[in-house]
Amino acid sequence: MIDTRAELGHWIGRLEMILISRGVLREDGELAIQVGSQFPKDLEDALDGFIENPIELLGLLKICQDARDGRPLSPAVLMAAHLMAREVLQALDSQAAGDFRA
Repeated sequence: MIDTRAELGHWIGRLEMILISRGVLREDGELAIQVGSQFPKDLEDALDGFIENPIELLGLLKICQDARDGRPLSPAVLMAAHLMAREVLQALDSQAAGDFRA
């Protein structure tokens, strides 16, 4: 059986690395762009249909970080974050350098 929490913890690390390399996230985990602003065009295109703005991204990152850190999450939230993080990572991974490939 897949350890959803552990897998999500691994994915959030990869997602954070991609977002840092793209200038969307700072090394400390905070957004490098304004919360009310739009993503750079290439990210906006890649995330179209998954994440519409930085505020939504912050929510996903927070849930994933909570999962990685062992904080309590309901099974429904954990599964939804797992699905969403996988889709977002796949969308961004297809544009990222080979270093981010699984």
